[in-house]
Amino acid sequence: MKIFSTATQLGAAFKNAVRVREILIAFGEHGFADLVNRAQLSRFLPAKVKQRENYQDLPTPVRLRKAFEELGPTFVKLGQLLASRPDIIPASFVEEFKKLQDDVRALPGREIKEFIEAELKRPIASVFQSFEEVPMAAASIAQVHGAVLLSGEEVAVKIQRPGIEKMIATDVSILRGLAEVLDRYVPESRPFNPRGLVEEFFKSTLNELDFLVEANNLRRIRKNMEAVPEVAIPKVYDTFCSHKVLVMERFRGVRFSEREKIIERGITPKDIVDVGSRAFFHQVMHDGIFHGDLHAGNLFILDDGRIGMVDFGIVGRLSRRVQTGVINMFLAIIDEDYENLATEYLYLCHSAGKTNLSALQKDLMDTISPYVGMPLGEVNVGQLLLQSTTIAVRHHLQVPRELMLLFKAIFTIESLGKVLEPDFDILQVGHKLAKQLIVSQYSQERILRDLLSMGRDLQVLAETLPRQLRLFFKRWSGDDYQFRLRNADTQAVAQAINRFTRVMAHGVLAIGLFGIGGVLLHTGHGPFFYSLPLSALAAIFTGAGFGLNGIRIARLKDPI
Repeated sequence: MKIFSTATQLGAAFKNAVRVREILIAFGEHGFADLVNRAQLSRFLPAKVKQRENYQDLPTPVRLRKAFEELGPTFVKLGQLLASRPDIIPASFVEEFKKLQDDVRALPGREIKEFIEAELKRPIASVFQSFEEVPMAAASIAQVHGAVLLSGEEVAVKIQRPGIEKMIATDVSILRGLAEVLDRYVPESRPFNPRGLVEEFFKSTLNELDFLVEANNLRRIRKNMEAVPEVAIPKVYDTFCSHKVLVMERFRGVRFSEREKIIERGITPKDIVDVGSRAFFHQVMHDGIFHGDLHAGNLFILDDGRIGMVDFGIVGRLSRRVQTGVINMFLAIIDEDYENLATEYLYLCHSAGKTNLSALQKDLMDTISPYVGMPLGEVNVGQLLLQSTTIAVRHHLQVPRELMLLFKAIFTIESLGKVLEPDFDILQVGHKLAKQLIVSQYSQERILRDLLSMGRDLQVLAETLPRQLRLFFKRWSGDDYQFRLRNADTQAVAQAINRFTRVMAHGVLAIGLFGIGGVLLHTGHGPFFYSLPLSALAAIFTGAGFGLNGIRIARLKDPI
């Protein structure tokens, strides 16, 4: 059939014809039969599919949300992912998909016990002295049971639902095929990048299905949070863990959102909010790995007054460059420096077309500046950050998943924080920590480490640049070398030459100043700052400024 020739993946995608038919019937009954026909998939449907009664009056986002709920765990998870991408999904769909919840029947305790024994390859009595058959929580991928180890320690046991991995693999295969045909036959779906969304969903779900990955997340963040002793992360019992079973320390307490119960315990809500937000920004700006699924169900106030964080199946990871970019974004919003904010978006996002820096800057300013100075209870910085990503997309920038995960987490924490403390200002907390981290970036150890990194890059540049220039001038001086310019290209070529000249000038100045700084570091003449000569630091930082500005010029997409 013609449809199977659209891509090599489609053969695998439609191998499970029964599930394909089930999915398409659900879409047809929820009012999407026309879309199924346009995608040339009607051959998988019965002769006539009836739309359900009263559905004609329901908005499209509502009908799609109901279809996802009916189709089960994979589609519920997909909808939850879409709800976290307001940069590419219309706001009406985002709001509706936020209503998607895991509503599944808990598996019987006996079945769960048998599964644990098969996974751990030992009788359950050899691990636990008691095991609660009624789960503490049940979701589409896993359910959690309380238990007590033979050593007497209370634990929470997270067990993957048997067969869920195979079900999700089948559905993802089908989704890949559906995304392929949507992209081919429904052109208006292309701005939403259906294939890219399915791949993003696949990668995030793959990690969430491997509990050894979650165990590693727990260990890393628990170690990092030693710097914030007011926050508790569950201990992992590695001996009793597998890819589908996770045994960790059990927390007892009240949910983060239960303000009255927190006050009854003699705990000041403001202190809790301050500690929680400080811990989160420590994860983001200092550690580069943070909890990516924070909500009221994953945050507790423990009996000893500490904040307990659980469920680390979804985490965000930030490179040092992105961490620095996030810090600069907070400082830019506080200082109303929209040029710097726009520049950070250019640095952090992938380009999907030509972006005009001035236009991006103006749109960001028009969106954010009306809220500056408003009463704290009336502003949600997380919401502003999410809105700024939609602006970036309009200017042909593809926002990385990790950045979206971060902004969504900020939005959630800010909303939870204001339940406890109406005047909570997450921007000030982030700004304070950002300033502290900027100071730490200029420590002697950090400077020396960065200088070594820059030195390696400059060494490569010094080795390759003369050779490349020699080859360029050799070609330039050849009798047969000529430019072929069309009128439409003349301006672009002039801009490219202008950009090249400026980048080269900045590069030469940077290399020269770094060389002078190196000599001054070696000679060691005072005055000194943290045992480093001020003259050397001045030369190095000035060189770094020229170098970074040269990089900025090279990467700009708008005319210079």
